[in-house]
Amino acid sequence: NSFSFTFSVEVRLPGSRRNVFVKIPKVDMRCTTASIFPITKQDREMAREEESSLRLLGRKWQADDLDVYWVNLCGVLPEYNALVTERIFAHEAFVVFRRLDLRRRLGFARDGKRLQSSMARLGAALGRYHQANCRSSVFSLSEALPKLEFYCREIAASTGSVWPERVLWKLQSMGDMEVAGIEVPTLKGIDIRNVLIDGQDRLYLLDPGRTKITHREADLARFIMTYRILYWGSKLLLLVREPDPKAEAAFLESYYSHSQPSCPQLLNFFLLKEQLKHWHAALDSLNLRKWPYPLKHMVAKVYVNPFYTRQIAAQFKLIVKWNK
Repeated sequence: NSFSFTFSVEVRLPGSRRNVFVKIPKVDMRCTTASIFPITKQDREMAREEESSLRLLGRKWQADDLDVYWVNLCGVLPEYNALVTERIFAHEAFVVFRRLDLRRRLGFARDGKRLQSSMARLGAALGRYHQANCRSSVFSLSEALPKLEFYCREIAASTGSVWPERVLWKLQSMGDMEVAGIEVPTLKGIDIRNVLIDGQDRLYLLDPGRTKITHREADLARFIMTYRILYWGSKLLLLVREPDPKAEAAFLESYYSHSQPSCPQLLNFFLLKEQLKHWHAALDSLNLRKWPYPLKHMVAKVYVNPFYTRQIAAQFKLIVKWNK
């Protein structure tokens, strides 16, 4: 809740009840006292963008037959910069998915299939939404390089790792690369941590964030990377690392079965970008914690840096392979 205030409300009326969920977006409260007021211009912009995204999804998202839904927007309270949605009674999907993956590792194949099925339905729903709202476009690496250069240099300065500079050198050597792609209304909040799952395996998505017209691989990379960090924040990350790759493959296969053919070059690039972004964000969050420096140094060295080094090294090999 460093980026919003959230709470649920039960409204009791004669003969009926109504349950809603209230969210008040805040830009960043990690280094300040948590307070709704004052409401800044940036806070209001965040709320307007999310409201716009929810209204768009209410019109365009068509996945009821897949049991994949976006939360319904009930209205807004401008005085408090609040968004009011229907309350969903369900569990956080990443907790359920983590349990299913652990049971799969213990030999419970049915749980592995259930995880794959849920991921496949999410992929199919997203592919259907993208396909209905797409246009052809050309991706130019030179336009994306400045942001990547920022991430690489910041991470290199913080960690001393050779990988950011190695990645940056390779990307700069490919600077004139252009690839035919597809642009769609992507969702900045597409994240496995924003998914709920109920007892009937119905899936509900929350917090879409800002809608941005860009290449569809941006959404795919966002969601895949949040799946790959399913064990993030748990000691299990040191042992099991990433969850079942078959579920990730099921997500992509179902996505492309409801969309236009895949473009591995673009997906590899956007995955690399997302990995750098995640690594940078993890180091930033660690730096903001009020822990002794030796503890923060140890967590970065043992927990954060090895995970993202593995991710980026594997992705880098795929990019080199595609661009020989």
